[in-house]
Amino acid sequence: MQAEIETLLILQDRDQKLRDFLKQLERIPDDEESAKTRLQGDEAALEKCRADIQANEIEMKNIALDIDTRKESVARLKVQQFETKKNEEFRAMGVEIERYGQEITALEDRELEFMEIGEDLRKKREEASAALAETQELVDEELADLGTRQENLNKDVEVLETERSKIAGGLDEDSVETYERLMKNKGDVSVVVLNDGQCSGCHVKVISSTVVAAKAKNGLTHCENCGRIVYCVD
Repeated sequence: MQAEIETLLILQDRDQKLRDFLKQLERIPDDEESAKTRLQGDEAALEKCRADIQANEIEMKNIALDIDTRKESVARLKVQQFETKKNEEFRAMGVEIERYGQEITALEDRELEFMEIGEDLRKKREEASAALAETQELVDEELADLGTRQENLNKDVEVLETERSKIAGGLDEDSVETYERLMKNKGDVSVVVLNDGQCSGCHVKVISSTVVAAKAKNGLTHCENCGRIVYCVD
């Protein structure tokens, strides 16, 4: 194998690794966003628990106000009942006192129901808070790992770019230009081996003169079908 081909293969190896590392770096922001998105469900669940607890407490306060209002009415009616001398008014006030008493009992029953609901909601809030904390820990770990990965990839890219520059510097300028154009156009590899006269890039059999030229090791030989640089193994 001619030295130029060997050097181009090394350059191609570095470029393929660089491409892979750069693709990984491009995915990191999406991976970070995906990790953060997993928190949203738990955060929404916790926020709903808090909102439900607040709504329940407001309802309980309203019930308590209704109970106090009726108790005040009962107290006022009892005073008026004590002061009246008319049996008809006394009985009417008694009916009102009894009605308020029934309403107070019903409201107190509702108050107990909302107290039980409040206990259940607080338990759900604790569970939601624990779930969020667990998810937050996992996400924090993942984000830290992604940060470390990004840092390491940037270092690897820097090393490879330095190596690539040195390797390309040892090649003919026209050869490097041809190679880079092919890498850009083909998107995979630009230097491939001939296997039994077949280009391993496009998998088409080349003409005999191409095989002869590749074996001659005199300059770069191209596949007439895909244009890639081809070579033969000794």
